[in-house]
Amino acid sequence: MSETSPPEKPAQPSLDDPVARARIVRALLITAPFLFVGSYLLAWVQGAETKYAGLIAGVALAGCLGTALSIHLLGSKSRYVLFAVMAVLSLAKMGR
Repeated sequence: MSETSPPEKPAQPSLDDPVARARIVRALLITAPFLFVGSYLLAWVQGAETKYAGLIAGVALAGCLGTALSIHLLGSKSRYVLFAVMAVLSLAKMGR
């Protein structure tokens, strides 16, 4: 009887690898304008006023660019930025 080893999973790209990090940041920067336009059109089609559709699209764009910046600067530790943003939003919500 021959034993066969289970197939290995393909390695996930690490955000600490400069090549993988650059590729992810580049992909986020390329998709950011499409995200802005898509979010704007989707909000507008659903009946949002023009200024609110622009606000929604701007928030989506800021989120995408902020993610790209945090990955570029912090690498795999960029997830802590998400925790910090969630904490700030939670505190802001409690203060209302």
